[in-house]
Amino acid sequence: MNRRRHGNGFFFLTAVCLGLMAASARGGSLDSTAAPSDTNSAMYTLEDLYNKLNTRADVAKRAGAFAEPSSGPTAGTMHTLDNIMTLVTNRAPARKTGQTTSYRTGDDGWHGTNVGVAWPNPRFTVQANTNVVLDNLTGLMWARNANLDGKKNWEDAVDYCDGLSYGRYDDWRLPNRQEILSLIDDDFFDPSLCDTAGTAQWSADNPFVRVQPTYYWLSTTYVHFPDYAWYIDMINGHMDRDDKAETHYVWPVRGGGK
Repeated sequence: MNRRRHGNGFFFLTAVCLGLMAASARGGSLDSTAAPSDTNSAMYTLEDLYNKLNTRADVAKRAGAFAEPSSGPTAGTMHTLDNIMTLVTNRAPARKTGQTTSYRTGDDGWHGTNVGVAWPNPRFTVQANTNVVLDNLTGLMWARNANLDGKKNWEDAVDYCDGLSYGRYDDWRLPNRQEILSLIDDDFFDPSLCDTAGTAQWSADNPFVRVQPTYYWLSTTYVHFPDYAWYIDMINGHMDRDDKAETHYVWPVRGGGK
């Protein structure tokens, strides 16, 4: 009887060890990258993360080996994870416009390398087997096909996106003014879109397909005349409003806290 229990315990321990080995193989080594005394153990502090989120200013990783804090969090040397999460969820820093050409000292292009949140490279990633494009800057997902079903009036455009099942997702919506503006690259014209990397002008299939050089409806109503809604011209990124009975193209989006 005792041998049976001992044997079961042995097999259980063996199974646990094998499970940990498998998990380690999948997720990488469980060992730290460097000992605390090693200079490679230098890291950012919660203070650094907080300041980066709060001011967007660059912060430098601590030089030298890891050092224990000289005092506890209550001494005011740190920020709590709640503080940091508040900044992560409640701040929306302005992105760079994409315009790098300068037409005079002090304009957007002249400041282009300094002002706004930098674009990642690649800017866009086509999601495998979904026909959906992830914007790595905003986290929004766009239908890769920018002309799924032709022109529609505004009411039909809203309904179409809300009822759309596309690329394994069924929570699409008509984009609002801020979301569509995040796609516009002010360094280009006809269309005002960049390519997958974010370093050149859009071309067919890179990454979007069937982009129309004309107007697209937005979900935002023109508050002064509620029978009108906003649209964007993909040629130049210009926005205007139009009667909701008129017909324009539709470009569905998903994500962004939806």
